[in-house]
Amino acid sequence: MPPGYPEGYLEGFANIYSEAADASLAAREDKSPDSAVHSPTAQDGLAGVRFVDACVRSLKANARWVTLD
Repeated sequence: MPPGYPEGYLEGFANIYSEAADASLAAREDKSPDSAVHSPTAQDGLAGVRFVDACVRSLKANARWVTLD
């Protein structure tokens, strides 16, 4: 584990993978996944990409405000 990471770093990833596996098994059995599990959607991913793109455009514009297109 890289130095400087807080306790629980690895456990956080274990929880993500465990929830993804549970959702996959539920789908395989034609069931709904646990409602307490909130997985990111494609729209969430797109919003993240748009944010990073805006950060890069802002950097190239001498740190000016830009719109989230």
